Amino acid sequence: MPVFSLNVNVSLSDEKKTSLLKELSDVIGKLLAKPEKYMCIHINTDQAISFAGTTQPAGFAVLKSIGGVGTAKQNNAISDKVYPIITQHVGIPGDRLYIEFVSLGAADIAFEGHTFA
Repeated sequence: MPVFSLNVNVSLSDEKKTSLLKELSDVIGKLLAKPEKYMCIHINTDQAISFAGTTQPAGFAVLKSIGGVGTAKQNNAISDKVYPIITQHVGIPGDRLYIEFVSLGAADIAFEGHTFA
């Protein structure tokens, strides 16, 4: 049920993408206490993104989840772990990346043909 979508304006090799997908899935899943079975990580590279008026490496991400996000404490704990991963794998500094946190209701997302409600 957690979906993390990362959009960046840089290119990544297939090897880097695979490594980033695995690490984000593992770390975010553990932070949210969600089984890997439900984790969805989506990476869009080579996007047209301007941040602070320049096209230097930048990005934005959205984390949607039923529970585990929404409070300052939860969102800061996730940010503390996810920002360094993105900087390490993608080379985007923290001051050129936004992460939006979206708390979903159980009826707002479906899996295997049914919502989680």
